[in-house]
Amino acid sequence: MISSAYQQILAVLGAATTGMRAKDICLALDIEPLPKHVEGARAKLKHLVSRNILTETQPGIFTLAEKRT
Repeated sequence: MISSAYQQILAVLGAATTGMRAKDICLALDIEPLPKHVEGARAKLKHLVSRNILTETQPGIFTLAEKRT
């Protein structure tokens, strides 16, 4: 089971038309983009990349990983 914070990040990225930065995700989730919040979001994004749920297409730009069939 995935926590609600991760579910919110996945929902934002699922609705996005392009890759997003951690700061953009904070703004989309109505979280003040203070450095501690941005770094927390970035850590969650990196964790999702390590689990092959997201990809980091360019340094700091995250998108949903393509589904494998």
